[in-house]
Amino acid sequence: MNTDVLVIGGGVIGCACAWRLRQAGLSVTLFERRACGQESSWAGAGILDPGSYARSDPLAELRRASCSRYPSFAEELREQTGIDPELIPCGLLDLITDDNQDAAADRELAAANREPAAAGVGPAAAQKTGVGKHPAVERLSPEQVRQLEPAVGGDIRGALLKRAVCQVRNPRLMRALRAACLQSGVRLMEHTTVTSIECDGDAPCVRTPDGSHRADWIVLAAGAWSSLLSASVGEVVRVAPVRGQMALLECPAAPIGHIIEHGSSYAVSRRDGRLLIGATVEPDAGFDSRPTAAGVERLLGFVRRFLPPLADCRFVRAWAGLRPGSADGKPYIGPIPGQERLIAATGHYRAGLLLAPITAEIVTELITNGRAAPEWAAFVPARK
Repeated sequence: MNTDVLVIGGGVIGCACAWRLRQAGLSVTLFERRACGQESSWAGAGILDPGSYARSDPLAELRRASCSRYPSFAEELREQTGIDPELIPCGLLDLITDDNQDAAADRELAAANREPAAAGVGPAAAQKTGVGKHPAVERLSPEQVRQLEPAVGGDIRGALLKRAVCQVRNPRLMRALRAACLQSGVRLMEHTTVTSIECDGDAPCVRTPDGSHRADWIVLAAGAWSSLLSASVGEVVRVAPVRGQMALLECPAAPIGHIIEHGSSYAVSRRDGRLLIGATVEPDAGFDSRPTAAGVERLLGFVRRFLPPLADCRFVRAWAGLRPGSADGKPYIGPIPGQERLIAATGHYRAGLLLAPITAEIVTELITNGRAAPEWAAFVPARK
């Protein structure tokens, strides 16, 4: 197999990297143990949140940079493939119920007021959300929350309205990315398990049941499985699965216009009336991706508490995904120490979908130019 780059992993990160690398003129082969996009990329709700204005650390900057690229990223996919990822600038209501959330809301509001009104979103999304005409973040009273979203109930003190938050329909996004890869000439090796990564000097290779495959470069984008493919890589790229369970309800029509969030739980309404409820955070579940009664009960409890009129919506099903959590909460993007032609692009935890555009951009810069922008040095695997 003659190829410039081997990409391990067909989730949103792997497919985005493969697509951009092929656009840069490189020959690319992608290995995926299932069909592309069937793990955590498919399992989530597609929330695109630029994050907190009160944070200025590298991860916060990475989130904002990637979020600003999403409108053009989604439009390019739609134009190339004819598949619309359904990027919707919907905004988010972060419900406030206690003193700690009250104080956090005050800090966020103060920080947002110091930033440009449209920070974190592209011009098209800013126009549709009203960001620019209205504050990017606004504190709402309980009465204002219920005027905006009549389905919201429960004992709330109000909410923080974050206008810059968007959603994308992740299964459609993954179909578009897969199609874009194929149309661009990426060789997709689906249902092909990579059993190990081996590096012998400047000739990295991967092993599959069919044998060894060599290339000039390898991109490790295997999500929660990334640390299992090489003992030496696993010592540096410390990624572990964190199970997140989701539930799907069916409502007569789109029941809410905004994403409704409280803590790690949220509700996302689709155009067709489907309501996604997420997500549990279970770092001790290992590689068990089965939903549980206890997990589903926690999700439905969120609906009963904060969206009581929707508790009678029809329950459709539940599922779980394994997010790739890293040791320090930051993704690994960059060369593996001592194996400079092996590029990590993994450990994105709950933000893989959001960070796909910027991750693909960084990986492509590393491979085509030998370097990436210095502001992303905090994500190299060799960090301390």
